[in-house]
Amino acid sequence: FSKYWPMPDWQKDVVQKYMKESGLPDASRGYNTSGRAYPDIAAQATNYFVYAGFPIPGVSGTSCASPAAAGLFSLLNDLRLQEGKSTLGFLNPFIYANAAAFNDITTGSGSGCGFSGGGWPAKPGWDAVTGVGTPNYANLTKVVVQLPAGRISSNPEATLVV
Repeated sequence: FSKYWPMPDWQKDVVQKYMKESGLPDASRGYNTSGRAYPDIAAQATNYFVYAGFPIPGVSGTSCASPAAAGLFSLLNDLRLQEGKSTLGFLNPFIYANAAAFNDITTGSGSGCGFSGGGWPAKPGWDAVTGVGTPNYANLTKVVVQLPAGRISSNPEATLVV
């Protein structure tokens, strides 16, 4: 939870619901539940094979998950462009409005933040360890093709928005 950025409207309801769940780290640990909550989504991040001039098997972490998720959203943007529609633009409100198109992770917990007795637990819906879950490409394609066409800029380098 951010100490600097306020919680945006598009995530307030799901975070408030999560904070009523049992088994969360004790509030005396100092986290700020009024701030922007993270993460928005999760992605598989274990045992990637990376080639950086030489093969590196078994790489794990955010450096694997972030490009994998970015690649998936790039494919969704490509699908829209093939249909003459704009790209998705700023994704966060879209993610929360379409949480059902993600694979909800409901078991397990994070181990970070120095919380004894386990970290943030995964729960149904948004949670502080997996967000709304992992992207489900098949479900997300059904959602993005049904969105309105949006605006397509005459400047190909400009950000396109729905």
